Amino acid sequence: MSKKMQGPVLLVAAILVIAGCSMVPKSGTTEFDGVLYTPKVEQNQPLVIYYHGYGESEHVEDTKVVATLTGNDSQQKHPCYVLAPAISDKTYMAQRKRETTYEAVKEVADQLVKLGKVDPNRIYVMGNSFGGLATVEYLEYYPEEVAGAIAICPALSYNENAIANLAVMKDVPIWFAHAKGDTVVPAEVSREAVSTLVEMGARETHLTEFTDEDMRYAGALPGYHQADYAVMENEEYLDWLFNESLE
Repeated sequence: MSKKMQGPVLLVAAILVIAGCSMVPKSGTTEFDGVLYTPKVEQNQPLVIYYHGYGESEHVEDTKVVATLTGNDSQQKHPCYVLAPAISDKTYMAQRKRETTYEAVKEVADQLVKLGKVDPNRIYVMGNSFGGLATVEYLEYYPEEVAGAIAICPALSYNENAIANLAVMKDVPIWFAHAKGDTVVPAEVSREAVSTLVEMGARETHLTEFTDEDMRYAGALPGYHQADYAVMENEEYLDWLFNESLE
Protein backbone atom coordinates (compact mmCIF):
# COMPACT_ATOMS: atom_id res chain seq x y z
CA MET A 1 0.00 0.00 0.00
CA SER A 2 1.05 3.61 -0.44
CA LYS A 3 3.11 5.19 2.31
CA LYS A 4 0.27 7.67 2.60
CA MET A 5 -1.82 4.98 4.24
CA GLN A 6 0.61 4.49 7.14
CA GLY A 7 0.57 6.25 10.48
CA PRO A 8 -2.14 7.87 12.62
CA VAL A 9 -4.83 10.34 11.74
CA LEU A 10 -6.02 12.11 14.86
CA LEU A 11 -9.27 14.03 15.07
CA VAL A 12 -9.21 16.17 18.20
CA ALA A 13 -12.12 18.56 18.53
CA ALA A 14 -12.00 20.62 15.33
CA ILE A 15 -8.39 19.85 14.35
CA LEU A 16 -7.63 17.19 11.76
CA VAL A 17 -4.01 16.12 11.35
CA ILE A 18 -3.48 14.02 8.23
CA ALA A 19 -0.59 11.60 8.40
CA GLY A 20 -1.79 8.29 7.03
CA CYS A 21 -4.47 5.68 7.33
CA SER A 22 -5.81 4.92 10.79
CA MET A 23 -8.01 7.21 12.83
CA VAL A 24 -7.52 7.08 16.59
CA PRO A 25 -9.44 9.96 18.20
CA LYS A 26 -8.25 11.22 21.57
CA SER A 27 -11.23 13.39 22.43
CA GLY A 28 -14.45 14.79 21.02
CA THR A 29 -17.32 12.80 19.55
CA THR A 30 -15.49 10.93 16.79
CA GLU A 31 -14.79 7.35 17.88
CA PHE A 32 -13.74 4.99 15.11
CA ASP A 33 -10.75 3.49 13.40
CA GLY A 34 -10.31 3.04 9.69
CA VAL A 35 -8.44 4.21 6.62
CA LEU A 36 -7.78 7.69 5.33
CA TYR A 37 -5.81 7.68 2.10
CA THR A 38 -4.15 10.93 1.02
CA PRO A 39 -3.48 11.50 -2.70
CA LYS A 40 -0.22 12.97 -4.02
CA VAL A 41 -1.86 16.32 -4.70
CA GLU A 42 -3.51 17.16 -1.39
CA GLN A 43 -5.55 20.26 -2.19
CA ASN A 44 -9.13 20.47 -3.53
CA GLN A 45 -9.46 16.78 -4.38
CA PRO A 46 -12.55 14.53 -4.48
CA LEU A 47 -13.36 12.39 -1.45
CA VAL A 48 -14.74 8.86 -1.60
CA ILE A 49 -16.33 7.59 1.60
CA TYR A 50 -16.41 3.80 1.56
CA TYR A 51 -18.40 1.54 3.87
CA HIS A 52 -17.12 -2.03 3.92
CA GLY A 53 -19.22 -5.16 4.35
CA TYR A 54 -20.13 -7.11 7.48
CA GLY A 55 -17.11 -8.90 8.96
CA GLU A 56 -14.50 -6.84 7.09
CA SER A 57 -13.52 -4.36 9.81
CA GLU A 58 -10.14 -5.99 10.46
CA HIS A 59 -8.83 -5.48 6.93
CA VAL A 60 -10.52 -2.40 5.50
CA GLU A 61 -7.43 -1.43 3.50
CA ASP A 62 -7.50 -4.78 1.70
CA THR A 63 -11.14 -4.67 0.61
CA LYS A 64 -11.59 -4.67 -3.14
CA VAL A 65 -12.91 -1.12 -3.35
CA VAL A 66 -10.31 0.51 -1.10
CA ALA A 67 -7.43 -1.41 -2.71
CA THR A 68 -8.65 -0.35 -6.15
CA LEU A 69 -9.30 3.29 -5.32
CA THR A 70 -5.90 3.71 -3.66
CA GLY A 71 -4.00 1.77 -6.33
CA ASN A 72 -1.64 3.58 -8.67
CA ASP A 73 -3.75 3.08 -11.79
CA SER A 74 -6.92 4.44 -10.21
CA GLN A 75 -5.11 7.32 -8.49
CA GLN A 76 -3.53 8.39 -11.77
CA LYS A 77 -6.94 8.50 -13.43
CA HIS A 78 -9.06 9.56 -10.46
CA PRO A 79 -6.92 11.08 -7.69
CA CYS A 80 -8.92 11.29 -4.50
CA TYR A 81 -9.01 10.96 -0.75
CA VAL A 82 -10.48 7.69 0.48
CA LEU A 83 -12.13 7.61 3.90
CA ALA A 84 -13.15 4.11 4.99
CA PRO A 85 -14.24 3.63 8.61
CA ALA A 86 -13.71 0.24 10.22
CA ILE A 87 -17.15 -0.72 11.51
CA SER A 88 -17.53 -3.61 13.94
CA ASP A 89 -20.24 -6.20 13.41
CA LYS A 90 -21.96 -5.06 16.61
CA THR A 91 -22.07 -1.50 15.33
CA TYR A 92 -23.48 -2.59 11.99
CA MET A 93 -26.29 -4.47 13.73
CA ALA A 94 -27.39 -1.44 15.80
CA GLN A 95 -28.95 1.48 13.97
CA ARG A 96 -28.07 4.09 16.58
CA LYS A 97 -24.43 3.00 16.54
CA ARG A 98 -24.41 3.25 12.76
CA GLU A 99 -25.81 6.76 13.04
CA THR A 100 -22.99 7.69 15.42
CA THR A 101 -20.48 6.43 12.86
CA TYR A 102 -22.09 8.52 10.13
CA GLU A 103 -21.82 11.59 12.34
CA ALA A 104 -18.13 10.85 12.91
CA VAL A 105 -17.47 10.33 9.21
CA LYS A 106 -19.27 13.57 8.37
CA GLU A 107 -17.12 15.37 10.94
CA VAL A 108 -13.93 14.14 9.28
CA ALA A 109 -15.23 15.04 5.82
CA ASP A 110 -16.15 18.53 7.03
CA GLN A 111 -12.67 19.07 8.43
CA LEU A 112 -11.06 17.95 5.17
CA VAL A 113 -13.22 20.47 3.34
CA LYS A 114 -12.43 23.19 5.88
CA LEU A 115 -8.70 22.58 5.40
CA GLY A 116 -9.08 22.97 1.64
CA LYS A 117 -8.09 19.39 0.98
CA VAL A 118 -11.45 18.12 -0.29
CA ASP A 119 -13.65 19.69 -2.95
CA PRO A 120 -17.09 20.00 -1.27
CA ASN A 121 -18.78 19.55 -4.65
CA ARG A 122 -17.17 16.15 -5.22
CA ILE A 123 -17.86 14.00 -2.18
CA TYR A 124 -18.92 10.46 -3.09
CA VAL A 125 -20.15 7.47 -1.12
CA MET A 126 -19.75 3.77 -1.89
CA GLY A 127 -20.63 0.69 0.12
CA ASN A 128 -20.87 -3.07 -0.14
CA SER A 129 -23.49 -5.31 1.54
CA PHE A 130 -24.03 -3.81 5.01
CA GLY A 131 -21.91 -1.00 3.65
CA GLY A 132 -24.47 -0.63 0.88
CA LEU A 133 -27.11 -0.13 3.55
CA ALA A 134 -24.78 2.38 5.21
CA THR A 135 -24.42 4.18 1.88
CA VAL A 136 -28.17 4.63 1.54
CA GLU A 137 -28.55 5.65 5.18
CA TYR A 138 -25.72 8.18 4.88
CA LEU A 139 -27.42 9.71 1.82
CA GLU A 140 -30.64 9.96 3.77
CA TYR A 141 -28.88 11.85 6.57
CA TYR A 142 -26.78 14.11 4.34
CA PRO A 143 -28.36 14.18 0.85
CA GLU A 144 -27.16 17.69 0.05
CA GLU A 145 -23.52 16.83 0.80
CA VAL A 146 -23.07 13.95 -1.67
CA ALA A 147 -22.51 14.32 -5.42
CA GLY A 148 -22.96 10.64 -6.29
CA ALA A 149 -23.03 7.15 -4.82
CA ILE A 150 -22.67 3.46 -5.65
CA ALA A 151 -24.62 0.97 -3.53
CA ILE A 152 -23.32 -2.57 -4.02
CA CYS A 153 -25.62 -5.47 -3.04
CA PRO A 154 -27.04 -3.24 -0.25
CA ALA A 155 -28.49 -5.04 2.77
CA LEU A 156 -31.52 -2.76 2.89
CA SER A 157 -33.73 -5.53 4.23
CA TYR A 158 -32.01 -5.06 7.61
CA ASN A 159 -33.59 -1.64 8.06
CA GLU A 160 -37.11 -0.93 6.83
CA ASN A 161 -36.63 2.74 7.72
CA ALA A 162 -33.95 3.04 5.05
CA ILE A 163 -36.43 1.88 2.43
CA ALA A 164 -39.19 4.08 3.81
CA ASN A 165 -36.96 7.17 3.69
CA LEU A 166 -35.67 6.82 0.13
CA ALA A 167 -37.51 9.98 -0.88
CA VAL A 168 -35.03 11.99 1.18
CA MET A 169 -32.13 11.04 -1.12
CA LYS A 170 -33.96 10.73 -4.44
CA ASP A 171 -32.05 13.67 -5.92
CA VAL A 172 -28.63 12.08 -5.28
CA PRO A 173 -27.33 10.25 -8.38
CA ILE A 174 -26.92 6.61 -7.36
CA TRP A 175 -25.93 3.39 -9.10
CA PHE A 176 -27.06 0.10 -7.61
CA ALA A 177 -25.08 -3.03 -8.50
CA HIS A 178 -26.14 -6.54 -7.54
CA ALA A 179 -25.50 -10.12 -8.60
CA LYS A 180 -28.59 -11.87 -9.91
CA GLY A 181 -27.51 -15.03 -8.10
CA ASP A 182 -26.68 -13.39 -4.76
CA THR A 183 -27.70 -15.88 -2.06
CA VAL A 184 -27.06 -13.54 0.88
CA VAL A 185 -28.98 -10.41 -0.12
CA PRO A 186 -31.42 -11.14 -2.97
CA ALA A 187 -31.14 -8.93 -6.04
CA GLU A 188 -34.82 -8.08 -5.58
CA VAL A 189 -33.75 -5.75 -2.75
CA SER A 190 -31.93 -3.47 -5.20
CA ARG A 191 -34.67 -3.82 -7.82
CA GLU A 192 -37.30 -2.64 -5.37
CA ALA A 193 -35.16 0.27 -4.21
CA VAL A 194 -34.55 1.42 -7.77
CA SER A 195 -38.21 0.98 -8.69
CA THR A 196 -39.24 3.02 -5.66
CA LEU A 197 -36.79 5.81 -6.45
CA VAL A 198 -37.92 5.95 -10.09
CA GLU A 199 -41.55 6.21 -8.99
CA MET A 200 -40.53 9.07 -6.69
CA GLY A 201 -39.02 10.94 -9.62
CA ALA A 202 -35.38 10.30 -8.77
CA ARG A 203 -33.04 12.47 -10.81
CA GLU A 204 -30.57 9.74 -11.76
CA THR A 205 -30.78 6.12 -10.67
CA HIS A 206 -29.09 3.13 -12.31
CA LEU A 207 -29.14 -0.62 -11.72
CA THR A 208 -26.75 -3.28 -12.97
CA GLU A 209 -27.39 -6.96 -12.33
CA PHE A 210 -24.41 -9.25 -12.79
CA THR A 211 -24.82 -12.76 -14.13
CA ASP A 212 -23.13 -15.74 -12.48
CA GLU A 213 -20.67 -15.69 -15.36
CA ASP A 214 -19.87 -12.03 -14.67
CA MET A 215 -19.25 -12.84 -11.02
CA ARG A 216 -17.02 -15.83 -11.72
CA TYR A 217 -15.01 -13.77 -14.20
CA ALA A 218 -14.49 -11.09 -11.54
CA GLY A 219 -13.26 -13.72 -9.07
CA ALA A 220 -16.27 -13.83 -6.77
CA LEU A 221 -16.87 -16.86 -4.56
CA PRO A 222 -19.95 -19.11 -4.83
CA GLY A 223 -22.93 -17.30 -3.35
CA TYR A 224 -22.07 -14.30 -5.53
CA HIS A 225 -22.33 -11.73 -2.78
CA GLN A 226 -19.04 -10.04 -3.75
CA ALA A 227 -20.52 -7.72 -6.36
CA ASP A 228 -17.79 -5.26 -5.42
CA TYR A 229 -15.41 -7.46 -7.41
CA ALA A 230 -17.50 -7.05 -10.55
CA VAL A 231 -17.93 -3.31 -10.02
CA MET A 232 -14.20 -2.75 -9.63
CA GLU A 233 -13.54 -4.92 -12.70
CA ASN A 234 -15.20 -2.29 -14.92
CA GLU A 235 -13.92 1.29 -15.07
CA GLU A 236 -17.36 2.51 -16.15
CA TYR A 237 -18.58 2.78 -12.57
CA LEU A 238 -15.79 4.96 -11.25
CA ASP A 239 -15.76 7.04 -14.44
CA TRP A 240 -19.44 7.75 -13.88
CA LEU A 241 -18.98 8.48 -10.18
CA PHE A 242 -16.12 10.93 -10.58
CA ASN A 243 -17.99 12.75 -13.32
CA GLU A 244 -20.74 13.72 -10.86
CA SER A 245 -20.56 17.09 -9.13
CA LEU A 246 -22.84 19.30 -7.07
CA GLU A 247 -21.94 22.26 -9.26
